[in-house]
Amino acid sequence: MIDPEATISALQERLASIPASLRPRDHGMLAYRLGLAYAESPSGQPQSNLRHALRSYAVAAALFDQRFEPVEHARVLNATAAANRALGRPAAAVVQFETAAELLAERDRDDERAAAFSNLGLTRTELGDTAAALEAFGRAVELFDAGTAEGRRGRAAALLNRGLAFAGEETPEALRAALADYAAADELVDEHDAPYHHALVAHSIGVACTALAGKDPSASEQLLDEATDAFRTALAVFTRSAFPFQHALAKHNLGRALLAQGGTAQLRRALACFEDASAVLDPRLHVDAWQRSHAGLLEAEAALASSVDDDGRARSFVALLCTCPPEERAALLRERLLRFLALPDPLRHAALAELAAASVGAADHGLAIIDAELTVLTELPTEHLEAALLARLAAHHRLKGACREQADRALDQAVGDALNGPQRIFVRDFLAAHGFERS
Repeated sequence: MIDPEATISALQERLASIPASLRPRDHGMLAYRLGLAYAESPSGQPQSNLRHALRSYAVAAALFDQRFEPVEHARVLNATAAANRALGRPAAAVVQFETAAELLAERDRDDERAAAFSNLGLTRTELGDTAAALEAFGRAVELFDAGTAEGRRGRAAALLNRGLAFAGEETPEALRAALADYAAADELVDEHDAPYHHALVAHSIGVACTALAGKDPSASEQLLDEATDAFRTALAVFTRSAFPFQHALAKHNLGRALLAQGGTAQLRRALACFEDASAVLDPRLHVDAWQRSHAGLLEAEAALASSVDDDGRARSFVALLCTCPPEERAALLRERLLRFLALPDPLRHAALAELAAASVGAADHGLAIIDAELTVLTELPTEHLEAALLARLAAHHRLKGACREQADRALDQAVGDALNGPQRIFVRDFLAAHGFERS
């Protein structure tokens, strides 16, 4: 593992040992590398690191004369512009990105020049100059070499960012232009070679389709279908464990698209999405995102209350599990169980018990849900299986009379149906040791 502080210290020592007056090029290269090390360091305060980086870049820029070493000077300018942009100085960054792009012209450095134009487009977007941003992104798209993996990713990123700039205009024409760029980007990256880029493109397609559906009622059904498919594609990469914030945003936006589709089943799916998003977001750190997701949750609950009586979020989730296809049921239940199992006790036990109690209210007294639950749990560590079984037993113990008998019978049948010999024996022994009696 690279130690960033040790790297910076070593570069400082080497820089001090090479006088700029005797070896200007070597001194300049080391100053440039030191600036990059500061800018990319995960240690210390980011803004302080960037200011240190700018001082090093200034040394390098002074030593690389743009008349004789235009490529090196352009690279330093590009890094300087990136630091200024990160420090909230977009006007300075624009000039530096433009100059870097000019210096790289006709130097056989098309990908580097394309990157400068792409960064220029992002900075122009931040300044609200959409027309200039679109022009810069267009130059980047033309320059990136789609014959290499890095060039394809660069072109896809430029197309994605141009699409986002179009989408920011929010007109139907601009949204369609955005979707065209996203489609072109999607052809350049796939889930194997560039999974993160692939997911970003899919998520952006979903957002644009949802927005366009609200402006084009005649095509809204198809657009919302495309949006939900796109968000689910993004979520295959943006998992809760790997990319929690992106996962929450994609879940929220999927919820918005499902909410717009309407109908009881889609409203229940939307509610589940908003629950998942709100559970991941920290209301102290992600205030705006959490508030939007919580507002969506309340909106979905209100829409459901006007058409069905689900009696709470847990029962709504159970109703969704009972009516969706088995494959979807398993996926939904796996995600929900993993989220609950990650909670500390007693929150974990309470959440699992609430879901178990809601499931016994189903027409089959929870049989299908317990079956799917056991299938998921037996793929997880034994302590997770035991925690879920204890929560289910606690929920069953609170039932009375015929309700208790029916729930216990469903549990016993599910153990027999879902599990193989050794697993079945282990679960039945565990249940019996905790007071469960087969009926």
